[in-house]
This record gives sequence, structure tokens and C-alpha cells, in this order.
Amino acid sequence: MSMVRKRGNRDPERIRHEMEDIFHSMFIHARSVQRRVPNGLVLTWRPPIEVYETEDALFVLAEIAGISQEQVEVAIDDRVLTIRGERPPLCDEAQRSIHEMGILYGPFAADVYLPFAVDYEHIEASYDNGLLRVRLQRVQPTRVAINLQGQ
Repeated sequence: MSMVRKRGNRDPERIRHEMEDIFHSMFIHARSVQRRVPNGLVLTWRPPIEVYETEDALFVLAEIAGISQEQVEVAIDDRVLTIRGERPPLCDEAQRSIHEMGILYGPFAADVYLPFAVDYEHIEASYDNGLLRVRLQRVQPTRVAINLQGQ
């Protein structure tokens, strides 16, 4: 009997991002205005994200209602798209008691792993009715002719 070791084609960076997403949904997605851990760091919440691709582009949608466009930062570094900002509490009056709290407030952040190379010069982002939409153009492959010497 022979054993065959099969190696997955999972990118370590993608696995790290997936583990961070799991951590966020298990521990940080608590309903609070702002949470501080003992070392003084402020924890963030992750907005709902959808990622889909077409033949020529990748689309990232983030649900971040209740903030202005100026309060959102979108950055790309290598193959990671980062969306961050802060949603202030919507209740201006002093709260005597809270009967239900289902909206997350405070700083938020989301890292989205990009499954393919994108054209950094043709990234489009729009924000409308609480939905951030980012379109990342796929890099088109180029062919390079190779001239062999001595043939």
C-alpha cells in the first residue's frame, strides 16, 4: 500500500486572513460601543462584507450605514484590501437604559484577501445608501516574446 501526500494549494496569507475573520466573528463581534482590552488597545468590529468576481474584475461590498463618505478609508497593500473607519453612536440623548442594541458602533476594519493581481491604476470606489462598493480591475496577462541566442 502506498501513501500519497497531497498538499493543498492554500496560500498561507489567505489562511491567516480567514483565521482573523473567524476570530472577529467569534470574539470581537460583541454588541458594544467601544471595547478596550487590558493593554489599552481598542478592538474593532468587522462590517458585513460580500466579495464576488466577474471575468474582468473583483467586487467588494461593505455594509457601513450611518457614516459619511469622509469617515471611510479604503487602502490596498499588495494583495489585501483594507476598509476602515468609525461609526459614532446614533443616539445623542443621555441613555437611561438600553432595551435592545443590535447596531455596532466605534472603530471598524476589514481586510479582504485578493485572489488575483489587480490593476492599481483602475480601482473604483463608491458609497451610496450605506453601501461601499469597490471594483478592482483584474490585471490582464501579457505575453513576452523571448529571442533565443544561438539558434
